[in-house]
Amino acid sequence: MTAKTRGRLRKLWLDIHLWLGVGLCLLSVPVGITGSVLVWHDQLETVTEPQRYAVTGDERGPSLAAFVDRAADRLGDGARISQIRLPAETGEPVVVVARPARAAGPRDTVSAWMDPPTAAVLDVGPSNNAFMRLMHDFHGNLLVPQFSGRQIVGWVGVAMLILSLSGIYLWWPKRISLVRALGWRKAMRPSANLHHMFGIWIAIPLALLSFTGMYISFPQTTRAIVGTFTEVSPPRARPPGGGPGGGNLPLAETRMGPDGVLLAAIGAAPAGATPTGITLPTEQSPLWRVMLATDGGNATVTVDDVTGETKTSLPPPAKPGDDLGRVMRRLHDGIGYGIVWQTVIFVGGLLPLLFAITGTMMWLRRRAANKALAARRKAALAASAP
Repeated sequence: MTAKTRGRLRKLWLDIHLWLGVGLCLLSVPVGITGSVLVWHDQLETVTEPQRYAVTGDERGPSLAAFVDRAADRLGDGARISQIRLPAETGEPVVVVARPARAAGPRDTVSAWMDPPTAAVLDVGPSNNAFMRLMHDFHGNLLVPQFSGRQIVGWVGVAMLILSLSGIYLWWPKRISLVRALGWRKAMRPSANLHHMFGIWIAIPLALLSFTGMYISFPQTTRAIVGTFTEVSPPRARPPGGGPGGGNLPLAETRMGPDGVLLAAIGAAPAGATPTGITLPTEQSPLWRVMLATDGGNATVTVDDVTGETKTSLPPPAKPGDDLGRVMRRLHDGIGYGIVWQTVIFVGGLLPLLFAITGTMMWLRRRAANKALAARRKAALAASAP
């Protein structure tokens, strides 16, 4: 490849990098920032709402009915209990979820956080923190799910992947060593130094986050692509109604109680299964749903509120391609990869703001320099004219 061709190729990628960065910064910056916040979702709730986690122990003392009764007393008249969440880890409370009498929508639920050994109510409030719900919705679909917001976020991920990889190409040094290029360069302006130095250090992690975000945003497409190479399980159908955000109301009164349902479910579940939650019957479905954690994954036991009949749904055998989707999700969210990777994700979500600012400054200086050069050439031509 000749020097002239390399120059043209570099200019092409510089233009792509520039216009993608400038054109999509109004989307990429808030998507990145909301992703940074979501990395610390659980930790932030523990810090901002410590009373909810002021448990006195991990072993559940009173019956589930006692938890439901005490929660109902605190949640107010007309609230319909929809779900009981049992602690999955040490230090977590029992959470009783209900639909309030004047619910504005299916996602409008209230919760009582309760001490497992005593059933004392630790706190009462909206089930979803309004700020965190906003962060989730913006990061996932830009608050416009009805206008393909999830797919738009996916295309932002495509742009961020191109920006990350093209940034590595544009940064790659030709006249100095790689070690020197990784540090602060005296010949550059501070804005250019910040853009290049932080950009190269975060480029690979940011490319990985962008790629995993693309994978999550286009589930049908990615499932089809992976399915051409290996087996992938079909998407699971959602159970009918009944969740705290379900589209129909929980029953005001049930024939069975939560303790009897739990005993029936444990008896029908695989040995060693640990219950993690109970969803109450609804006006559309007379079934209790008991969620349990097993060695093979999450299982569900339904219990008919009228007949007491149980039915166990075990997770289907995992296909080779299923692991890839789980890894993509965990890498993107930082789940199970420790504080170091979570910190990298946090920083990677914030840096697009820095790149947008410094990149815009570099672009404006480049425009000013090009205009000044054009003016000098015009003046030189005018001076040399007869």
